[in-house]
Amino acid sequence: MPAEPRHRWLRWSGYSVLAACFLSGFFYRFAPATFAESLSSSLGTSAAQLGVLASWHFWVYTAAQIPAGVVVDRYGTRVSVAAGSLVTAAGAFAQATAQDLFQASMGPVLTGLGLSVVFVGVMKNNAVWFAPEHYGTITGLTMLLANVGSVLAGSPSALLLHHVSWRTIFGAAAAISLLLAVGVVLFVRNRPGQTGFLPPPAPSGGPSRSGTGLCEAVKRRDVWPVFWCTIGTNGTFYAFSGLWGVPVLTDGFHISNAQASVYTTLALAVYGVGALVIGLVSDRLGRRKPLLLASSVISLAGWLLLAFAPWRPGWSGLTLYMLVGLAAAQVTVSFATLKELVPGGIAATVLAVANTGVFAASAVIQPLFGWIVDLTLSGTAAGASHLHGYRVALLLPVAFSAIGLLGALRARETWCRPSGERSQAHPPKRLRGNPRPAEQGK
Repeated sequence: MPAEPRHRWLRWSGYSVLAACFLSGFFYRFAPATFAESLSSSLGTSAAQLGVLASWHFWVYTAAQIPAGVVVDRYGTRVSVAAGSLVTAAGAFAQATAQDLFQASMGPVLTGLGLSVVFVGVMKNNAVWFAPEHYGTITGLTMLLANVGSVLAGSPSALLLHHVSWRTIFGAAAAISLLLAVGVVLFVRNRPGQTGFLPPPAPSGGPSRSGTGLCEAVKRRDVWPVFWCTIGTNGTFYAFSGLWGVPVLTDGFHISNAQASVYTTLALAVYGVGALVIGLVSDRLGRRKPLLLASSVISLAGWLLLAFAPWRPGWSGLTLYMLVGLAAAQVTVSFATLKELVPGGIAATVLAVANTGVFAASAVIQPLFGWIVDLTLSGTAAGASHLHGYRVALLLPVAFSAIGLLGALRARETWCRPSGERSQAHPPKRLRGNPRPAEQGK
């Protein structure tokens, strides 16, 4: 096979396997909501115990993100994601065979641990196998595909429960994760140079050592504005769509759970499609910061309107839900910006730090939101509207999104170029159509 077609085959086959691993992570993350009644019945758990059981995945995943970034930078995508997929398969199998709450807890603990390396592995793979000017687009495609996993964990899984048990579904998921581990070994290569016929790309930084890579990542001041920007748009949206988006409607406006779920589903759909579109637009413009700013403004506006505007179920409410989902789509641009701000040797670690911040913020916002609702309602007259409590609690994402906007204002423009190239030829202001300095003379 000629070099160029073989390069395309290796690039896309490896990407496809990694994207499937990433998709599976969204399935494991959202499946407990669909299986809640069956899990509770089989294991004899209360609602509180079931909530703790599901939360193990998020806490372990969050805690493991930074170590996962260091591992991927140190050992490469192939070994890290293959090992992570094996651990994920073990977790799904533990869930499928669990007979009590303790055994069942091993499932989300292991899947959260195994999947922690998948995110940084996928982003690292995108960085070394795809041209810098296409990184935003490929990251958007990755996020869109990942959202398919959350869809599969919903209605399709609910339909399957009419024919097979939740244990069978988790067992099948374990088998798929095992096959994905094999696929990673067969098709994924850490970089084009490992194919044996392509020269390696010019490095912008060698592999990090665990301690130095993490220290260098957290010491870079230009990373933190993007970190807070991403929390403002995505930490808030994940917390809301993952838990409180439905109760706001069912308790505040007394619509059915099925009707309320449509709002969060459409918000997630806009988020998935928007992630692809905004990445494509950013790459075409050759800019990152304007899209970070626009998304942060949209996010703050959406939360302010949800908190203060006289919206109701229908087009007004649906529009606001989709608005905050659209703002969260900027995560594509945030990840691309972070990758371009740092040397390649610590890119995975920096992405892991940012992802940790997003999930940690969501984990903090969710209980605080509920505490504010309870506190507000307990301090009002009996029979007071639940909607008032939710409107007060919505000031929490308003505050986080305002901080995110401040971060976006301070973010550095990368011009869609890796840090090494910018240091050699930093692009000044240029007229549309003029080539970047590094492109002149080609």
